[in-house]
Amino acid sequence: MSGINNSNDKTQIASLDSSARSSQPKSKLNLIGKKISGRYLVEELIGQGGMCYIFRARDLFLESPTSPEVHVALKLLLEEFSQSKEAITLLKDETTKTQQLSHPNIVKVFSASSDNDLHYVTMELVDGETLEQIIKRNKPSGMHFKKANIILQQLADALIYAHSRNVIHNDLKPSNIIFDSNGRLKVLDFGIAKHKTTEDAYAFNNCKNVAAVGGYTPTYASPEQLKGADASVKDDIFSYACIAYELLSSKHPYDRVAADKLPKGTAAKRPSNCPIWLWGHLQNAMSLDATKRLGSLQAISTKLRSNFKPAIAASLCVIAVAIFISQFYASNSTQLKQLEAKLENANAINQQVETWMSWHGPEVLTKLAEIPPQYDVLKQGLLRVNQESILQGFNTKANQLNNQSGKFKDFDGTISLYSNALEYYPDSEKLTAQLESILRERQSIVFDITSRINLLLEQSRYDELDNNNIIKLIDDLKDVDSSYMYQPNEVHINNFKTALEQSIENDNVVAQKVLLDVGKSIFTAKQKSELQFDELLKRKSAIDVLSLYQNKLNLGEQATFPTKEAITFYQPRFDHYFEKLATIDKYQDLLAFEEQVNAESTMLPEDFAPLVAIKKELSKRYITMANSLLKQKMYKTAEKLVERSEEITRSLDSLL
Repeated sequence: MSGINNSNDKTQIASLDSSARSSQPKSKLNLIGKKISGRYLVEELIGQGGMCYIFRARDLFLESPTSPEVHVALKLLLEEFSQSKEAITLLKDETTKTQQLSHPNIVKVFSASSDNDLHYVTMELVDGETLEQIIKRNKPSGMHFKKANIILQQLADALIYAHSRNVIHNDLKPSNIIFDSNGRLKVLDFGIAKHKTTEDAYAFNNCKNVAAVGGYTPTYASPEQLKGADASVKDDIFSYACIAYELLSSKHPYDRVAADKLPKGTAAKRPSNCPIWLWGHLQNAMSLDATKRLGSLQAISTKLRSNFKPAIAASLCVIAVAIFISQFYASNSTQLKQLEAKLENANAINQQVETWMSWHGPEVLTKLAEIPPQYDVLKQGLLRVNQESILQGFNTKANQLNNQSGKFKDFDGTISLYSNALEYYPDSEKLTAQLESILRERQSIVFDITSRINLLLEQSRYDELDNNNIIKLIDDLKDVDSSYMYQPNEVHINNFKTALEQSIENDNVVAQKVLLDVGKSIFTAKQKSELQFDELLKRKSAIDVLSLYQNKLNLGEQATFPTKEAITFYQPRFDHYFEKLATIDKYQDLLAFEEQVNAESTMLPEDFAPLVAIKKELSKRYITMANSLLKQKMYKTAEKLVERSEEITRSLDSLL
């Protein structure tokens, strides 16, 4: 027992004398760290009911070098009941009743004892989660039957065993069912159970009829139990059926309405996870009419353990013949022709069923759509009978996808294939494991590629080749996961912006080409806009041509200067030259400007039109400024400027 703190725990005393209760209950934390009976060291409060605390404790007597820590659960009377002889007697009777239950699916009760005013029971400690938590985790569609079957078998075994020893649980509910670390089910609180036809002293306090009303949780209690009838095996069977229904559907069969408040004839609808062959028994088990309810869980247990492969064709044939016979006896001789026609129709149905049942292997999937909706049971049967070959077909297709030549597996195709297979076999653990494995493998590769891209962008390594080429890595991402969108962070964007500005400032056409290609691969439209990427895109074709020209020169190859593209690319620079030249009013700045133009134009041919135009304008400015200097009687400086103008004019004339 562990992790139990249930607000609607039934463990209350119906008829205890209130005068026997302590008026000032002690703090429930007072026992933490203390020894009880010199043997049990209390470690933690793990639950509380209406009558008892539940503590985790170490059994110091049983500890040894080979078993350094032995834990038990202590069920200890609340302080207000510690002086009540009736409560103490009930605690002892509880131990006597439940010690006889020795079953792997029932929490074992060891002994009862006292330490002064502390009266307690020691029992098996179970660390794990309750069935209530498992049901919540499987919302909203409920647990698949294949998994639920294991749970329902264990619960049925525990109840069948207890009932065989005339012990009724009388308060079966999901919170009273827990699973240990090995996944084994354990039923709790059998100590509050009733022996058959024996009055329950642990009960909800009903002032109208204290003795008649047993302990229970109304949501899972049978109608007769709610009305105060003697405890019966059928009460546990009703609770079991409600729990099974809720496990398979995540919904209570009667919307959590107390059974004695339901209108007569109320019936639950079969959950989609409940097989048809089990539903009839489960319906009978949760019948509101005790006379129609199963008297034992043995039939359900047998069904749960059966290797069920429905004889679908035979069933449908019987149905068809039954329809024919019933119609025959319901009709008179004047309807003979109609009956003959119906018989022919029934024979046709039988032949069609035989055809459907002849389908085998993966071809079943391609033909299922041919079967009308009213034969859904047959479809499910065909899928189940052919499951092994169909799943093998999916595996063969997956292997074919991944054996194709390529750098990576076809993850998208394989994941789609297994997802499709799971639509037919949602309870297949093997398929689920295969899908999870391929998803993990893809995620691992995506993580590796994105980590490399992140590092390259952080270090502004935009022109790397081969395995470290950013554009190739982005393409690899798309191959691995076509839906994955790489997202650069703020550092990546700022680094790229700095590199782009430097390349534009330096008119580095090769760098701009690289940045253009990288930027197109990694940035969104909004990010490109913020980076003024559109201006670069307008010159893309010019950048591509000039970059190719530059690469040829670097390789020592001959290449024709692309004048048209160069004008497009360099025109903004020369526009800036003209703007700057118009603002110069000192001869020193004019001389420095000429040096700048010459230095920045070494890669351009002398007859490049924008260069010729700026030099012509510069020559004119030298003459204009020389005239101004003459008026200031700065003859030598004026003469120097005239010489510069004449030299520019001669160089331009030589180009004609």
